[in-house]
Formats: sequence, structure tokens, C-alpha cells
Amino acid sequence: MKEMDGTMSLVLATDGMPHTSKAVDYALEYARLHQEHLFVVYVISPRKEENREGALNEAKQHMEEVRNRAMEHGVEVTTLLESGPPAESCVAVAERVGASVIVVGTSGKTVLDRVLIGSVSEHVVRNAPCTVIVVK
Repeated sequence: MKEMDGTMSLVLATDGMPHTSKAVDYALEYARLHQEHLFVVYVISPRKEENREGALNEAKQHMEEVRNRAMEHGVEVTTLLESGPPAESCVAVAERVGASVIVVGTSGKTVLDRVLIGSVSEHVVRNAPCTVIVVK
């Protein structure tokens, strides 16, 4: 899908955890090579609500780091801070911005973890309106 001005958009779902650093690198390079606008989405999940202020500060710091790196790569970037279930929020953002691609990282959790708590990347792959690239 194309945005109104004709440029394509890419959504990077990140939570600032180490397992997403490769996804950040991949998304920056992909956006640069394909001249796509990068939307960086950071979702504060309900599990982090008890320390909301700390979670907000962490999110803002991480998004600022990604924004600076994107600008160094010559990539147009918009950061979005969302609240709610991470997987559903990522899909909703992709639909809202008309993304052509979503890039997510995977934590490498065990099969048992995915069965018990669910997997953000798996949910995004199954429900996204566009291509999803899972970076391991």
C-alpha cells in the first residue's frame, strides 16, 4: 500500500530489549534501501502499567536513539508510543499508516513460552495486513 504522497511506509515494532536490536538494524537498512518512511512503534503493555513512569522514560529514550540513527541513515522517521497489547497495537498501527512491511524481532523464547503467554511476532505474522519480516 502507498501513503497519500506516494511513499511506502515500514513499521518497526520495538520494545527496547536486546533481541530487537537486530530488527532495528534491519529496518533502518530496509527503509534506506527502499526509500520508505519508517514508523517506529513502541508499545507499553498492560504488564508495565505498575511502573508507568519508568516505562515511559525507557520508551522515550529508546525511540530517540532509533530516531537519531534513522536520521543518520537519511531515513524519514516517525515515532509512535502506544499503550495496550503489543501484538494488536502493532497490527493496528500498520493498518493506520498503510504499511507495506512490518519488521519485528523475536526473543527466541521456547515453544512452551509461546503456548503459555503467546508470541507477539507470531500474532503479527498471522494478523498483519501486509508483509511481515521477523528478524532473529
